[in-house]
Amino acid sequence: MSGFSAPQDDRMIREERTAPRRQMPWLLRGLWIVFWGIISFVLNFAQAVAEEVAPVLLLLGALWWGLIRIVAALPRLPDVEPYLQYLPERLQAGGYTLTPVGMIELGILLLAVVAACRTVDGIIARRT
Repeated sequence: MSGFSAPQDDRMIREERTAPRRQMPWLLRGLWIVFWGIISFVLNFAQAVAEEVAPVLLLLGALWWGLIRIVAALPRLPDVEPYLQYLPERLQAGGYTLTPVGMIELGILLLAVVAACRTVDGIIARRT
């Protein structure tokens, strides 16, 4: 009798199968899935854009910052002095002011956005 279960166990299993489930109606369930699908799409899109832009901003900001520091440490020769004015410490484009430190900060912020998007998307995946 090792392969057989007691009659009580069979009744409990049947009752669990036939018990009314507390689920949302199918239309509400469908809307719920669509809602979380849209949220997941937006998070994944923001994550993809931030993953591409963050390293570029970090690298360009660090190179620009390093170049400014190197040029500032060099001795000022009279022949080179007129050309040093072309090395900007800030750029203005489209109403935005870009600085090396600002680009580095923005790159780090975008990396935080990537981490947040991955975390929230993981929570959504477990929930739905």
